[in-house]
Amino acid sequence: MASLTLKGVTKSFGSFTAVRDINLDVADGEFLVLLGPSGCGKSTLLRMLAGLESVSQGEIYVDAKRVDDLPPSARDMAFVFQSYALYPHMTVRRNITFPLIMRQFRW
Repeated sequence: MASLTLKGVTKSFGSFTAVRDINLDVADGEFLVLLGPSGCGKSTLLRMLAGLESVSQGEIYVDAKRVDDLPPSARDMAFVFQSYALYPHMTVRRNITFPLIMRQFRW
């Protein structure tokens, strides 16, 4: 596992701000849930963490190492898409744990 820190993370698409000034500290081993209505920025925030979206402003740290300027392949994160990329024959739990199992992650 790893700690996660967001400092002033913002994502804008032109004049529209999808995520505004997020500050967050998640300790190693801590469990976090993002909950909110459709369109509030949950997926955009996750895409920035994974490196699939650039950060317009702010910084992202994993284990005190700045990662917002790293490509997705260098961040050592997995991302399960809401649709299209799920395995329909697997349960939700299995879809989420599949990348960890493939990397032989131990918890």
